[in-house]
Amino acid sequence: MRKKAVLSVIFFMMAMLAACTKYQINEEQSDNNNPFPDYVYNQEKEQGVYGKSDMAIAENGYYYIIDNVLYFYNINSDVNMPLCSKVNCNHDGETCDAYVSGINAENGTFECNCMDEKVMYYNNHLYCIEITKDRDYYLCQYDATFGNKERITKLASVKDEQIMVTSVQASMISDGYFYYYTSFLDADYAKNGYIAPFYICRIRLESNSSREVLGEFQFPGDYAMKAGENNGFGVYLSDNNIYFYAGGTGRMYFYDNNVQYRVSKYDLSTGQYTELWTYTGDDRVDVFGENTGKVDGMSDGSYVRMDSNGNFYIMTSSTGNNNDTLIKVNFDKNTSEVIYTTDMEKLYSLQSDGEYLYFFESTQSRETKSYFTAIDMNGTLKAQYEMEYDEEFLEKAKKYYEQYPEDTSVVVDASGICVYGIDERYILMGSNSDSDVYKNLKSLNSKPYKKVITTGVGVINKMDYLNSGTASIKQIYQNLS
Repeated sequence: MRKKAVLSVIFFMMAMLAACTKYQINEEQSDNNNPFPDYVYNQEKEQGVYGKSDMAIAENGYYYIIDNVLYFYNINSDVNMPLCSKVNCNHDGETCDAYVSGINAENGTFECNCMDEKVMYYNNHLYCIEITKDRDYYLCQYDATFGNKERITKLASVKDEQIMVTSVQASMISDGYFYYYTSFLDADYAKNGYIAPFYICRIRLESNSSREVLGEFQFPGDYAMKAGENNGFGVYLSDNNIYFYAGGTGRMYFYDNNVQYRVSKYDLSTGQYTELWTYTGDDRVDVFGENTGKVDGMSDGSYVRMDSNGNFYIMTSSTGNNNDTLIKVNFDKNTSEVIYTTDMEKLYSLQSDGEYLYFFESTQSRETKSYFTAIDMNGTLKAQYEMEYDEEFLEKAKKYYEQYPEDTSVVVDASGICVYGIDERYILMGSNSDSDVYKNLKSLNSKPYKKVITTGVGVINKMDYLNSGTASIKQIYQNLS
């Protein structure tokens, strides 16, 4: 019954949902209501090939995670809901069908059903990485409703081989393969200055397939000591190559050579693995080339994006400590240039669709303004949308400033917003602030006991935004409890 109910929601939206959703869908609401009839789904392109994405893109909607719950937004029916059919479910614990768990680094718990809370969609199936109590890493396959779980293959095992999956956020499915990083847990890790061997791997999306090591490099593991954190890694598909990027600027336990980067690629046509660029040192200025600015945490792989021509796009700081500059770097050609410097103070949440770069930029003051900006790959402005503040929030802020006129530490900027992902239809974004700051990203289902509260999720019609710059945010995160 669960499968029938949830499948109807995702693909046809023709039946009444289970009681926990409190939604009734008209029978006319079907895929015939497709607001993007000219859109052609390309699953290879929609795998986050230009950089990290926090949503999985399907033929008719998006999967994404809020507060450990997997949601699906159906574009055709304009309904957003958790993948759960339990009657009167509160969607706040392991008993929920849609519950996903990640590594709990605070208490050292590795066991989870969705490492890094990353979900992928490919060939009508969902994929997550499960970690067992013995720290075996399994690639698990689900149907489109997050049911019928099947362990496809083992990716790594700490117990059997002292190998761990480094970060699922730095992974990607392409042409039937899953690309990912692993690292070796050496008993003498600390004695070796926290330098460890890292392996670039791939494995077929087939039952009991074997891991294939494409390349290896030495890299500090103490950029993120909590298991499952990013370590500054990224993986990309560009110009028939899989690119790999590892970088960091602040180590935790070793203070020499704080700044390190490794960039390599795997040629899909020849099977050749090539190390393109290596940097080891303490200098943070002009690491990527002359006048490219100062690198920091925003210059690591989780924030770096690419295009389809082998170019990397990296945020740096021209002055001070705020990321205000975007640079283009081609490691194959050994070229670099500044393509954009904001007139404001800060850039945040860089994304790429291969044709345009998207990011937030803002001032940092009581009279702050925040913009969602799109530029082409040469830095020419394409569109800009001013984020609108909620009137109630502005009133609260005004009263606070009147009460504490000398306090300049409480300001709002765009760092409270993130772009989950982009395709040819919508830009999906959310606010991670603990207050209702922006219009159409307001909290409708906030849970005060949660450590992280996502106050709202919305979509922007991509072509409306690019063509006019005036498209508004449509909120989709709805109260389901």
